Amino acid sequence: MDLTVTFKLAIALALGLIIGLERGWESRDSPQGLRVAGVRSFGFAGLLGGVSAVLAGKLGEGVLAVALLSLGALAIVSYGLTAKNSEDFGITTELALLITFILGAMSGSGLEGEAVSVAVVTAALLGFKQELHQYLERLDRRELLATLQLLLIAGVVLPLLPDRDLGPWNALNPKAIGFLVALIAGISYVGYFAMKVLGTRAGLLATAVLGAMVSSTAVTVSFARMARQGEGAIPVLGAGISLAAGTMAIRILILVGVVNPALLGALAVPIALLAIVPLVAAGAIVLRQSSTESAASVELRNPIELGSALLYGVVLSVLFVLIRAVESTDFGREGIYALAAISGITDVDAVSLSLAQATQRELPVSVAATGILIAAIVNTLVKAAIATSIGGWRLAKWCATILLAALGSSVLAALLFK
Repeated sequence: MDLTVTFKLAIALALGLIIGLERGWESRDSPQGLRVAGVRSFGFAGLLGGVSAVLAGKLGEGVLAVALLSLGALAIVSYGLTAKNSEDFGITTELALLITFILGAMSGSGLEGEAVSVAVVTAALLGFKQELHQYLERLDRRELLATLQLLLIAGVVLPLLPDRDLGPWNALNPKAIGFLVALIAGISYVGYFAMKVLGTRAGLLATAVLGAMVSSTAVTVSFARMARQGEGAIPVLGAGISLAAGTMAIRILILVGVVNPALLGALAVPIALLAIVPLVAAGAIVLRQSSTESAASVELRNPIELGSALLYGVVLSVLFVLIRAVESTDFGREGIYALAAISGITDVDAVSLSLAQATQRELPVSVAATGILIAAIVNTLVKAAIATSIGGWRLAKWCATILLAALGSSVLAALLFK
């Protein structure tokens, strides 16, 4: 007995039972004669697919084709006999039966892991029928179009963009810029539905923390746009931007600590203040709003704002060219500080990692620490400027003042602990 073949067939049977378990539970109340397929039928379908694939390896691919066509014919006959009497003309079970056969064949062909994963996803899709239908009933046309637009950007446009450096000084990578544009649109999309599902306050704060793990600047742009268009409570949006800024500072400490822990001695206190002040202030704003603000409804307009995202992509492209122009010159320590400042306008992670790695070669730790702090300071200033220029003075009151306070305390700490 070939244990490898036995294992493949056992997996084929098991994944059939996984899908059959859900189908059997779904049809448990149906009369006995109107059940198309249950746990045993799906188990047999998976096993049939596995056996057919094993035999196809020895007798030819025709065995697999014949088995699939035969099962398809049986499914058609069964559908015709039961649909009229049950008045249920859906074909979900029949399609699931054919998918089960194909998954069994995948297992028999050596793709056991992939087959099990698809089987679990298939069973989940079948099991979440009611929830999916309820979600579709609540989805309006604007939200549907926004979803399709985001999928088009992420699934079609982004993969087609070239992943190579182009333009002056090879500064522009279309795929990287496209990713940032998609990220801006994605954060707006997630924030829209998070507010719709969780409510304004919890949805915005969850979006701020999750989005800031990738780009706190992107969160700032998205939230400032929402404030300008009245798509959220201004204090909560300000708290979200503050949370994003604090998360950015924590991310810097983690990245630098992983690459070169020696830098933490000079950076720990000033960078920690850039995190602590916004986080404490955001918490105070949320508590104050919880006690004083009524649960006013918020008008949710556009789930994604492609115009703002595209404009941000253009600005990033210009800055990338400027950064490479500075890199192409050699101005010593002053050049490093200037590069850190320019890089901090768009991204702190890249320059922080670059400087931390450079200290392992020739760059002094003090120079690298100062450069990273400059980048963080500039990035914080940029967030305050974005919040003010896009979101207006009302938003600036709730976040720009916090960011500037964090900035002042960080600079003071850097001077004291120098």
